[in-house]
Amino acid sequence: MNYTGPMRFAHRGVAQKAPENTEGAFQAAVDAGYEGIELDIRLSKDGEAVVCHDSHFARLTCGHPTRYSIRHLADMTWEELSQIELPYALHLLPEALPPYTENESLATVPWTVLGDYEKAYMTEPRMAKLMRFSDFDRWLAQQERKITVEVEFCAPGLMKRMLEILDVSPNRRQYILFSGHRDIIDDMQKTCRMLGKPEGLRLGANIRYLTEENKAYIQNLDLFEIGLNDRKYTRDDVNYLNDRGIQVFSNLGDYPRWWEEMCETGALGFKTNYAAAFTEWWESRNK
Repeated sequence: MNYTGPMRFAHRGVAQKAPENTEGAFQAAVDAGYEGIELDIRLSKDGEAVVCHDSHFARLTCGHPTRYSIRHLADMTWEELSQIELPYALHLLPEALPPYTENESLATVPWTVLGDYEKAYMTEPRMAKLMRFSDFDRWLAQQERKITVEVEFCAPGLMKRMLEILDVSPNRRQYILFSGHRDIIDDMQKTCRMLGKPEGLRLGANIRYLTEENKAYIQNLDLFEIGLNDRKYTRDDVNYLNDRGIQVFSNLGDYPRWWEEMCETGALGFKTNYAAAFTEWWESRNK
């Protein structure tokens, strides 16, 4: 069946196949035919844009012996960061939707490490590594199939370094840079006005709710897309933004009740931890 639904953005890659925000997880999204990837970036001590969501590594390395688990990314150089091992064992998402999916904390954040890590490591000893964004950009250029990439800024001060990379990147038309923090959004917009935005690069803002205050806030921003929370927007909200040349991407809401509503709202795409489960649901719905 040809897929014609909203764009599926694998949230931090396909975390059922490899640890989140790693090359293995991103490759799995490309191989599965998804339209997009969402990834996160932070700034290292020596000014490298590093693909990582968390500010430190306690969650990502839980159970695995490493001297870096309690250190903060911003206090480490890329040389130090490149040594960190990210275990597969007990750090992958389940293939199927978890139970109680109405509860978003259970449906979208099931990374809690449960079980005996040493025992799990005996059967799953693979490790992944962190990537710099420049490494990701080179990886993306090697892919035969074009895929859209949402890049979430999780810390301030990144935009200048990102523009340095994207000014010479062949992939700039594939990227949407965004944040959910207003100070970072403001810095992204200001830096692009001052230094210039590479042709084809798109910007976004995860404002979560289309309130009157947020409508006023986005009025003078250069935006391709807006992120809104599941069950917190309507078709009228999508039309309001579309009339202003802005697309809507749904934030995480991985349960069929929201999927049904989302497909009726006209959102261009959505972030998901369970793209395979959504696709199976979508195909059964559209038989």
